[in-house]
Amino acid sequence: MPPPAPDTLSLPPIRRGWFTHQLAQLRIRTRITALMLLAALVAGLLAALGIRGLAAAQESLRVVYEDRMTPVRNLSEIGRLMLANQLQMQLALVQARPGQHGPVLGRSSAYQAAEEIERNVATIDQLWRSYLAAPRAPEEQLLAQQFGERRSRYLREAVAPGLAALRALDYSDTQRLALNARSLYEQAYPDVQTLIRLQFEQAQAAYHSGVLRYQRTGWLALGGLLLAMALLGRLGALLIRSIAEPLQHMIALCARIAAGRLDNPVAQNGRDEIGAVFRALHAMQQQLADSAQAVHRLAYFDPLTELPNRTQLRHAMEQALQASDEGAHGALLLIDLDNFKTINDSLGHEIGDQHLQHVARQLRDAAGDQALVARLGGDEFVLLAQALDSDEQRAQEQARTLALQVLTAVARPVRLAGRQLQSSASVGVCLFRPGTLSGKELLKRADTAMYQAKSAGRSAYRFYDPVLQAQQEARAALEAALRSAIGAQQLALHYQLQVDAQRQPIGVEALLRWQHPLHGPVSPAQFIPIAEDSDLILELGDWVLEAACTELRTWADEPALARLTMSVNVSARQFAHSHFTEHVQAALQHSGADPQLLVLELTESMVLHDVADTVRKMQELRRLGVRFALDDFGTGHSSLSQLQRLPLYQLKIDRSFIQDMGAQAQDTVIVQTIIGMAQNLGLDVVAEGVENEAQYAALLALHCPSFQGYLFNAPQTADSLHSLLRSSLPLRRPLSVAAPPAPPAPSTLPLRHSPVTQERSA
Repeated sequence: MPPPAPDTLSLPPIRRGWFTHQLAQLRIRTRITALMLLAALVAGLLAALGIRGLAAAQESLRVVYEDRMTPVRNLSEIGRLMLANQLQMQLALVQARPGQHGPVLGRSSAYQAAEEIERNVATIDQLWRSYLAAPRAPEEQLLAQQFGERRSRYLREAVAPGLAALRALDYSDTQRLALNARSLYEQAYPDVQTLIRLQFEQAQAAYHSGVLRYQRTGWLALGGLLLAMALLGRLGALLIRSIAEPLQHMIALCARIAAGRLDNPVAQNGRDEIGAVFRALHAMQQQLADSAQAVHRLAYFDPLTELPNRTQLRHAMEQALQASDEGAHGALLLIDLDNFKTINDSLGHEIGDQHLQHVARQLRDAAGDQALVARLGGDEFVLLAQALDSDEQRAQEQARTLALQVLTAVARPVRLAGRQLQSSASVGVCLFRPGTLSGKELLKRADTAMYQAKSAGRSAYRFYDPVLQAQQEARAALEAALRSAIGAQQLALHYQLQVDAQRQPIGVEALLRWQHPLHGPVSPAQFIPIAEDSDLILELGDWVLEAACTELRTWADEPALARLTMSVNVSARQFAHSHFTEHVQAALQHSGADPQLLVLELTESMVLHDVADTVRKMQELRRLGVRFALDDFGTGHSSLSQLQRLPLYQLKIDRSFIQDMGAQAQDTVIVQTIIGMAQNLGLDVVAEGVENEAQYAALLALHCPSFQGYLFNAPQTADSLHSLLRSSLPLRRPLSVAAPPAPPAPSTLPLRHSPVTQERSA
């Protein structure tokens, strides 16, 4: 599991007051929109307040202008017009002409002055009425009354008579009345000025009042602005806090999740986007925790059996080997199922998996709390027992008891797919003390003991023996040497002749030989089983096939060798390979060999393993001209009906029947039966292992057509074989017996399926 996150990644607490909690119930968009609307509302209120203040100031100015300045203007105009009337009279007097009795007014100027004075008087009346209509203060009221009386006197005593004098063109009256108008104007003028001054004072008072109202409005606006700023600032701070604090919490939470801490409390009560993110984080954290747990199980447990896997076993072995209690023994039991491949191949992988699960349950029950049960892979299991007795003998007895429990548990039958299955196991046991071995060495020793149990007949257990270890190491060294033998050109083909009844060569069998540079010749009985237990058998098989085809092409140019067939053994794993036919075709094409001279030797167990695949491959190569021989015939379980289904060319009688023909009458009957059956099926027959003249004579008496064995020649190199055949010497002395009838053409009948377990070496 990942390490815990450091303390520096602690989550900051989210402190939420009532208002902040309520904010968290709103979406962030709603919050920001509400704050913007509130700001707009405050701005609107402040604008309205400012507009109202400006309106009040404008109203104050309007009042000053209309209520105070208009009367001032009217009074000023009245004073000007009163003076203008006097000036009109003076203008008429100035334009007078001399007469008999003194100056006489000009008619035009006098009438014009009179009309102007009348207009002025009408304007004065209108302006005075406008003034009287405006509001006035009490002290102004008295002055206005006094001025009104003087105005009336002015009009009555000066203006009205002056108009009459002007129209009468009376110079002297006009002169007198002009002086009277001047005098009355000067009497009324101080009242006009006083009234104007009072109006100015009232206008100034109104102005100051407007200024005060404007200032109050400004202070109110400033106060409202400050209050709005404080309110908006507080709301903004709360809004920022409602977003920033959860984001900080979220960042810290993500950091803890990134550090592998997946047990963090996540607040999920908000309804806003952040709350949605927290809920998504919570779901992600749960999924990550589930995934981490699943990854942990995948890393440390076998998914099929749910047992600890190789990784967890390695950790457990390291802990056991480093335990502080160095006096106690431990035991490692390596368990390999004996017949699992048969179950898996015959019933399918699904049933095979169910069988492995059954075995795992049985082993777990058998071990109980005494040992850790793990699966190495395939059909291999391990029991690791600790805290056994400190005495080696008693610890060995405890381990033996555990091994017997394992064998009993594995042997319990189980019903799968309607069939009752019963398995067995080979158990290798290795005792150990803490601090004495490495885990790799411990497993290696248990593996050595397990292979010894298999060699002892299976369904058995064996304790580790150093002698077995030496054998295992020698086997491993031989396998390593074999891997490099092909590239080092240490392998070669030897050829053993096949002859007819007259001892004339009709073919050869290619046999693989290994000449080690240090150890000399290595027996095929040593290296072929090693190759079959590894993938080397495929490489060796392809090499043998290519070398044999190359040699066959070379022989085509030699008259003594041109018609010899070349028999090549094919291993079970090589034949089962999906590209086997392509490999054969490639070998023939690259070498240029005649396919009709190539004979591939198969075993009964091989061809009956998968009938459909076997027949398909044989027929595909048969169409090229390649022929097939059934090797070691008589040792398998094939029947006549099965043989009829195979496109065979030849049967090779196993050497075990040939060796005992003289001593065992039953073997002679078997050989005779095989020869007769082959003739009935139209197949050629080769008797293998013919080593003496008696065997040869007995086979001739049974009408066996072809022979192979040391009686005729031992396997030899191609050069030696060339020399032998070029010499035209007979292969030992032919016997005087009747020649057997020629075999009919090869049969191409298919073969039905039969379960097999035996493999054929290259």
